[in-house]
Amino acid sequence: MDQPLRELTPEEIAGFDQDGVIHARNLFSQDWIERMTQAVDRVVASPTFLGNVVSMKEQRFSGDLFLWKVDDDFLAWVYDSPAALIAQQLLRSEKIRHFYDQLFVKPANCPVPTPWHHDVTFWPVDVNCRALCSIWITFDPVDPGNGGLEFIKGSHRWPGRYKAVTPNYDPYMLDSDFEDLPDIDARRDDYDLFSPSLEAGDCLIFNAQVVHGGAANKSSDKPRRAFSSRWAGDDVVFEDRHATMPLLWNHGLKTGDPIGGTLFPQVLPRSIQAEGSRRAQGAEPPEPAFVKRVLEDIAARQ
Repeated sequence: MDQPLRELTPEEIAGFDQDGVIHARNLFSQDWIERMTQAVDRVVASPTFLGNVVSMKEQRFSGDLFLWKVDDDFLAWVYDSPAALIAQQLLRSEKIRHFYDQLFVKPANCPVPTPWHHDVTFWPVDVNCRALCSIWITFDPVDPGNGGLEFIKGSHRWPGRYKAVTPNYDPYMLDSDFEDLPDIDARRDDYDLFSPSLEAGDCLIFNAQVVHGGAANKSSDKPRRAFSSRWAGDDVVFEDRHATMPLLWNHGLKTGDPIGGTLFPQVLPRSIQAEGSRRAQGAEPPEPAFVKRVLEDIAARQ
């Protein structure tokens, strides 16, 4: 496993705890940035099944999930990049598991905003679990005009849990027992908002509970290609709720089980051979029975 170019500073770690989000530079080598830029472009050109489900091609928005299961560059990111070591610094966990990965590409003139949300209610975990973080890395310069993310500092400490929301306001995700978020844009002055400009290779690292969103890409010439890897530390518990992201591989987990196994493999302090042996043999496409279920759900909503 490669080491990060530098350790996170005590100030960055304190900022993650206090604000729920940090902007971090100079963590990944240029080799990793170039490798993953090419991988992102390749996946956008040839999306997976999940990519076709979550993308909005008419609006030019491309998304994808669980790329590490089928693409070797994303697999390498899990086991060979410094990402797990960075997550371990922030989560202070002995064990670090890869939760999943997700692609967010907004080319120039992409009109799709990312609604205000927090991630934890989108995920099949106990929503009070704290040992979860995302490392969101951009492969293009980002500013508020081309789809930069915006966070509410400290919102990870809010007591409420809110409905998951996707860019296309998918009713599958909105069918939730959680409450609606407050109208943040109507009262922006009431919040401590954070929306840094980024250079290619910069990261936003944030807590699963922090509230965030993103604007449309209003630029005529600035793409925004970004990729997020999600990481789980100690004491993250699976919860089989409705209105969470589809899982297209048999994971064998039931509510109350610790996150683990072949879908959520351990990376630190060392990988577990039994968890990665099937994927090590080659690409592991989604299992047909699970795909069939998602397609039936989509058809039922139309």
